[in-house]
Amino acid sequence: MNGVSGFCAALLLAAGVAAAVSAGTVRFSLEKPPRIASVRLASLTAGYVTRSLRAGGDSEKALAAARDWAGRLEEALAIVAARRGVVLLSAGAVAAGAEDLTTEVEAVMAELASRKHSPNKEENVK
Repeated sequence: MNGVSGFCAALLLAAGVAAAVSAGTVRFSLEKPPRIASVRLASLTAGYVTRSLRAGGDSEKALAAARDWAGRLEEALAIVAARRGVVLLSAGAVAAGAEDLTTEVEAVMAELASRKHSPNKEENVK
C-alpha cells in the first residue's frame, strides 16, 4: 500500500470512528428525546369564535375576552407540553399517529378560566 492510499484508508477509518462515537454520544447522552403530540388549534379557535358570536356583546368586551382566551390557550399549551414531556404541534403539521391532546388542552383552559374567576385568587397561585 502506498502512502496516499494508506492515508485515505486511515482518514476513512478515523471518519467512521468519529461518526460512530458521535452517534453513540447523542444516542446515550439524551435521557429521553421529546415526543411529538398534536393539538387541533383550528378546532379550538373555531369553537371559541362560534361561542363568542352567539354571546354577542360590544366589540371592546369581545376583544378583551379574545385576548384573555388567547392567553389561557398559550398557558394551557405550555402546561400540557411540560406535564406530558412533549412538543405540541398543530394537528396539520403532524403525521398521522401522533397523540392528540386537544381535549387535555381544553380541560386545562377551563381550569385556568375557573381559577381566574374564583373569588379567592390567592389560593389559585401556583
